[in-house]
Amino acid sequence: MAGAAGDPLRIAVRQDRSGIDLDTAFASISPMAPGCAAGVVIAGAAPVIRGYGLADLEHPAPITGDTVFETGSLAKQFTAAAMLLLVQDGKLALDDDIRRYLPEMPDYGVPITIRHLLTHSSGLREQWSLLALTGNGPGAQVHTLGMILDLASRQKGLNFGPGTEYLYTNTNYALAAIIIERVSGTSLQRFTEKRLFQPLGMRHSRWREDFRTVVPGRAMAYASGSEGFIANMPFTNVYGNGGLLTTIADLLRWNAFLDHPSDLPGGEALATALQTPGKLRNGTPLEYGLGLEITRAHGLRLIAHSGSTAGYKAWLGRYPERHVSVALLCNNGDVDSVELGEGIAEHALRAAGYIERRPVVSAARPTPSPIRPADLDPAQYQGLFRDTVTGELATTQVVEGQLTLQRGAMQQLAPMGKDRFRRADGGMAQFVRENGKAVELILGADRLSQRFVAVAPANADPAALDAYVGTYYSVELDRHISVVRNGGGLVMRQPFAVDWQLTPRFADGFTTRLRGTTSFVFSRAPDGKIDGFAAWVNGARNIRFARQP
Repeated sequence: MAGAAGDPLRIAVRQDRSGIDLDTAFASISPMAPGCAAGVVIAGAAPVIRGYGLADLEHPAPITGDTVFETGSLAKQFTAAAMLLLVQDGKLALDDDIRRYLPEMPDYGVPITIRHLLTHSSGLREQWSLLALTGNGPGAQVHTLGMILDLASRQKGLNFGPGTEYLYTNTNYALAAIIIERVSGTSLQRFTEKRLFQPLGMRHSRWREDFRTVVPGRAMAYASGSEGFIANMPFTNVYGNGGLLTTIADLLRWNAFLDHPSDLPGGEALATALQTPGKLRNGTPLEYGLGLEITRAHGLRLIAHSGSTAGYKAWLGRYPERHVSVALLCNNGDVDSVELGEGIAEHALRAAGYIERRPVVSAARPTPSPIRPADLDPAQYQGLFRDTVTGELATTQVVEGQLTLQRGAMQQLAPMGKDRFRRADGGMAQFVRENGKAVELILGADRLSQRFVAVAPANADPAALDAYVGTYYSVELDRHISVVRNGGGLVMRQPFAVDWQLTPRFADGFTTRLRGTTSFVFSRAPDGKIDGFAAWVNGARNIRFARQP
């Protein structure tokens, strides 16, 4: 790959590339299907950039290192970097109340700061989930940043108190983009073009401010359909949380800057701030900095972020201690970009000659062995449990004589004594029993524990469903939803005949398939009649709907 003098991607000393076998990683990508572009940089070696599959199925063109893709949430690190540049300019501070720049936002009693936005600790509800509840989620309507601000400003509640919890929501970064534009007096595109993209040689990077813009060399995005691939493009004008258009080479240049930040004025402070883990108010550290995930893998620090929007998938990661950098951009919605990207990075570590250091296991503190008291009855721990804060459900049941926990993937619970069990993933499960029956389930320990309470089973009488039929209204969403009978069950009906089938899960509680699993919990007036419900949907908790006369 050619580059100008001083380009961090141009390496004078080349090595045998056979150790970086990208072809094997992408062997399942058909040359006539949408696919991916990938790039790997190892210190002392020339960058390896490959393309696999087609960028456009209607006008067949192969994916190359110059193909432009959309990055999804990977873009958040660039929004955070733009905010930090404004901090360096003295125009704002990360601990400023966002209402200083967004006076439209409600006063929740405790300030939400810019830092809360960038570390996903604001408590703000997820914009796409709120819009999905209105029936106008992504793909059903063209959204703008102004619409997101209006939606956020109408929320009377938060998921949690600012700074008390981490919950990834796109609303944080959409509002951050608005703040950047208001404070800088220009668009996010013009600001980042002048302050980041041009200085770093990222010539093919720009924000998708208008989805109708013609972008030469852009890959179209696809998803699997019943008869082959179908187009799956992000028809939205919301950006900052996502919406960055770029290439593999530009992303590798960005990673090179993070490794050598002196190439940009103020770069050292900027790169350090981006890669410093955040903290909650109680001091609990996060595995998230400012737009970057900061974890460990293979005994090393891994700094990365993934992205997914419509049929685009992306992953960008670095092992800074070993100077290994990987960029992955795909237009095939079936690709697991995180698994694939991390696998390529692991392969690059091996090619770089790194041998994983195995942790030393101390013999002084052996893992307690499960106990199996003869009188233990696993059936007394069976039940359905609900986290009343997050809305998450967990099920325990006996399978072939073994107590299991279903929360995502099913796993076995090994008894440890005193109503305590060890999960298959190494965590703990603690039950609280009353009259021989489990009434609470606590997963984890101390400040990281999650508390579930037992819920009563759903009423099995089909006639009981009639009590929920009616029309409900949310002030926060300015939306009516009807609950109607449909055959032997219930559906929630949106305008334009959009129906969500409701599955009874527990007493007055139903679930449906909407952005994963969404829960609706109905409430009753003192006379026992249904007077409303609250919705828990991915990243948005306790959205209230009142029953209409």
